[in-house]
Amino acid sequence: LELEPQTCQAVLKLSTMKLALIALLLPSALAAVKKTAANAKETAFLEEYATGEGTQVTDSGLMYRVLKDGSGGSPELATPCSCHYEGRTATNYPSGKTFDSSYARGQPTTFAPRQVIAAWTEAMQKMKVGSKWELVCPPEIAYGGRAMGSDIPANSVLVFTMEMLSCQGVSAEL
Repeated sequence: LELEPQTCQAVLKLSTMKLALIALLLPSALAAVKKTAANAKETAFLEEYATGEGTQVTDSGLMYRVLKDGSGGSPELATPCSCHYEGRTATNYPSGKTFDSSYARGQPTTFAPRQVIAAWTEAMQKMKVGSKWELVCPPEIAYGGRAMGSDIPANSVLVFTMEMLSCQGVSAEL
């Protein structure tokens, strides 16, 4: 098969344009995921989660998906908030063993954004009262190199479901 030079140039130009368009439109998990101390399996989890539908990735490395939008206000750093949550390591995601759960205890917990891990501090100030998010927390904004008991090894990626039920002095409806 022999093609005219103009045909070859047109095909090459079209292929180059398609590749450029694909590069612009596809999210890059590697670019979205910050360097982490997590092991290779959990780093791969972060890379895959970052490209999932609806995933937001912040500059700190926090990843979240809004499961339910709230219609209230957002808390300040020192605002006590009543929340339901459950947490598991990435290796137990999505339905494996939890290491902590207010749902299992049957009672929400109250804390202010400044009283929790950095990932929660950031997420809570972005959330609106009434919302429910799934949070993926690289170790750098969770517990870092510290093991937390036998259920959370050092440098673990943590996945939480967090539901902001109410916050002191913050409207539930805007």
